[in-house]
Amino acid sequence: MGVFLSTVQRTLNLLLPFTHPDTPLVQDVIHTAVLVTTLYYAPQIAEYYHAHHRPAAPYTTANADDSAPIGRILNGPPPDVPDGPLDEDWVLQDDGDNEEAGIEPPPHAPTPPPGQLHNPPIEDAAWQNDFANGDPGPANDHPQPTRANRVIGAKKAKSLARRDQRRAYHEFHRSQAEQRRLTEEAGREGREAALAEEKARRAEVESLLAEEKRERQAWEREQKRKEADEEHQRRERVVEKVKEDIVRKGAVDLVDAAMEEGKDKVWIERLVRASGLLSQMEKGEEKVMITGEGWLVKIDAEIMRTAYEEAASFSDSRDGKVNFANFGGILEKVVRARALAAV
Repeated sequence: MGVFLSTVQRTLNLLLPFTHPDTPLVQDVIHTAVLVTTLYYAPQIAEYYHAHHRPAAPYTTANADDSAPIGRILNGPPPDVPDGPLDEDWVLQDDGDNEEAGIEPPPHAPTPPPGQLHNPPIEDAAWQNDFANGDPGPANDHPQPTRANRVIGAKKAKSLARRDQRRAYHEFHRSQAEQRRLTEEAGREGREAALAEEKARRAEVESLLAEEKRERQAWEREQKRKEADEEHQRRERVVEKVKEDIVRKGAVDLVDAAMEEGKDKVWIERLVRASGLLSQMEKGEEKVMITGEGWLVKIDAEIMRTAYEEAASFSDSRDGKVNFANFGGILEKVVRARALAAV
């Protein structure tokens, strides 16, 4: 077994380059070049050999007559061969002796169609193609390999199929994009006209809305101005009336004055304080104040004198004691009495 393996190893070392360290480098390079060239051209050499050096057909009894001399076949049968019987369907051709014998020649064969005058029959054309260019044998049954008829492996076939699928996929998307582009081009004028009409309609609507907005803002400004004028006049009217009443009566009910203008107690108290009426009415020993009940009153020396007299009378019946609540009630009664007297 070891001898067999060593023999195989030596044989491979002889066939393959760069297998022995003692071999010169130039010899290995030449060996490699010869091996590569042989492997590259071997398929073409084999194809050429199979195409032009076909083996001859074996000799059989069926083609024994084919080996007869060509001259004997062309010159007809030998002289000692008797003529066979004539068939009734045979058509004899004139050899020129009928004219001397006075016999009419047979009718000529019908003229072939015009197409067959220049186009030989299919069988003849095939026969001519089989022996074209003067080749001694039959035509080549194995054509030269090309990109169209070459044999490929399963891996290459799958790769080509995937490439065809990708090409078909991209071609489909390109066709779809082209179709969309053509569709858009076909309806572009109509869309542009519709878009221009829509823009004009929107511009008209926007102008109408803007005009309505300007009118509404102008009306709102006018209403605010009118309301501001009315509020200013109302405040001046209320302040003037309160001022006249406080001078004439010494006390004014602010709640009644606010209700006459459609306002409340808080509004009129803020208005009186903001107008500076309290500070304007205070002169000398006179004091002006707003009570918890919403009255604006002016306290002067006469009011205080009357209130002290009433408090002294009230203290006589209470052992000479008057608290602040009692004195406040007495002062309020005096102020109301003077206001009613002024009416």
